[in-house]
Amino acid sequence: MTTRALLAGFFLAASHAFGPPAGAQADSPDLAWIDFAEIVAGETVLRTGKAERNAVTIDIATRIRAPKETIWAILRACDIAPEYVPNVVACELIDSINDGKSELFVQTVKPAFFIPRFEHVFRLDYSPYERIDVHRVSGPIAVMEGSWWLLDQQDGSILLLHSLRLQPGMPVPRFFVRATLRRDLPIVLEAVRARAEARARD
Repeated sequence: MTTRALLAGFFLAASHAFGPPAGAQADSPDLAWIDFAEIVAGETVLRTGKAERNAVTIDIATRIRAPKETIWAILRACDIAPEYVPNVVACELIDSINDGKSELFVQTVKPAFFIPRFEHVFRLDYSPYERIDVHRVSGPIAVMEGSWWLLDQQDGSILLLHSLRLQPGMPVPRFFVRATLRRDLPIVLEAVRARAEARARD
């Protein structure tokens, strides 16, 4: 058996030990905080929650004029994440599980000049084409739980909403984690929007 096969087997076992299965979260996200006037104006809106057990929570949303399937394909394409996600050096698919309803990825991250690069493994659980749930599997990150929501709007556009709870599991001040997320997540959503809308035009 190859080393990669052994790793895949280990991570598959670990994936059942961390986080709930797809569909275990609430059936609909909280939208009450969103200023839809800003969304319609093309803005990306964001809120951060209070640190709970040293974990930072953040919600962010933007409107995308592209088919759900196009946005979905970009969110699943981990291999291109280093092109537009700050601090991500590499991302690779390890395995597809649960009859393709979930996938395991290993990601290499260099979050700051004073933190060495590290690898961590996470799982994406798919509810096409409505939601992608994110779960930590292994690595130094202590907590990483979140969801991507693709919500139909009356004008035919899609509201892309991302909710994340993160505890880095290393001696990093919470204010630094919060500031980094507030800086980087808008870059990510706006890059997804630009790519999806460009594909839709093509």
